[in-house]
Amino acid sequence: MKTAAIIGEFNPFHNGHKLIIEKARRLGADRVITLVSGDYMQRGVPAVTDRHVRAEMALLGGADVVLSYPTRYSTSSAESFASHAVGILERLGCVDMLLFGSESGDLAELSRCADALISETDGYKEALREALRSGLSFPKARAKALPEYAEILRSPNNILGIEYLKALKRSGSRIQPHTCVREGGSYLDDKSLTRLSSAAAVRHALAVGTSFPGLSVALPEDCLEVLKKDIGLYGITTENDYSLLLIDRLWKLGEPELLVHYQDVTEDLAHTIVKHRNLFTNFDEYAQRCCSKNLTLSHVYRAFLHIILDFREDPGLDRALYTQVLGFRRESEDLLALIREKAEIPIIVNPPQERETLPPDVRRLFDEEMRVSNLYESVRSQKSGVPFRNVLTKELVKV
Repeated sequence: MKTAAIIGEFNPFHNGHKLIIEKARRLGADRVITLVSGDYMQRGVPAVTDRHVRAEMALLGGADVVLSYPTRYSTSSAESFASHAVGILERLGCVDMLLFGSESGDLAELSRCADALISETDGYKEALREALRSGLSFPKARAKALPEYAEILRSPNNILGIEYLKALKRSGSRIQPHTCVREGGSYLDDKSLTRLSSAAAVRHALAVGTSFPGLSVALPEDCLEVLKKDIGLYGITTENDYSLLLIDRLWKLGEPELLVHYQDVTEDLAHTIVKHRNLFTNFDEYAQRCCSKNLTLSHVYRAFLHIILDFREDPGLDRALYTQVLGFRRESEDLLALIREKAEIPIIVNPPQERETLPPDVRRLFDEEMRVSNLYESVRSQKSGVPFRNVLTKELVKV
């Protein structure tokens, strides 16, 4: 049996995601595992819908088993996001292939770029330092330091794909990478809605009130029905729903010296936050105010989210790995059994029962995940009026 894995946010699941699963089948995969971000996304925002809803959409879209990717990793930088995700997949003990989308579609070129970044020649390191000293953000500085790869380093899916390749190479993984060229509008094109629209385009359409029949062009029909039902209950969740939580934390923390202990909060950003705190209106507008030439908006978003979630630097948690099963296809239950047999890390199926069996650092990471997911559920409950439901009581999704 050959098993493929796909790492994704599925925020929400759309036709492009389904095409990657279909390509995995064409490449010979008998089963497809998806590792799905929790209730918060890599660019520092809450998911439009919760992880169980996105898991159901992924299963309806062709995945066999859906695993949850802990928020501490799924909201980190591209390098950390990729390395921890690959670490989980490697330790499942049954993954043969990793598929990812890219604007390039050229695996050989992406691999050469990954090699160049791993090697870190003296010339590259000096060029990078010089570009950073000039005030460029890290992504722009890195592209300037590697002019031969500057073009592919400008595109977000290329960058994440290169980080997957770096992680696979550094670990000596036997998992074989494959890339699918990203068709349709770019990730940054958040307005056009077509058959192959990006998730950003779908979220934009939801935000401006596009009707669900209008969204049918971009999502598989059964996935759209799941999304429609959930949004009908809760509406869509956005970063601005966390505005009061953010400003409360910023006033409580008070000084830059306290802010720098949080992930992604640099010294410069900490001073900027405190300096402009009286001008706070909401999460998004304040992030726009605090970003700069050398700090991208996504970096500031992640920093704000980590302040809200109380994510501080913690080496013990950084080394802890586990995953939770969110759902599976009934005909693929044997794959779930294989994962539990082969895995070198905890595979949580029944959280209330299995929590006590976890190693100490893994239990701390799991408890942190339950805490931030329950915060997400609380925000959605307060916004919608739907009674709160503890994430520990949610059942596995089976289709």
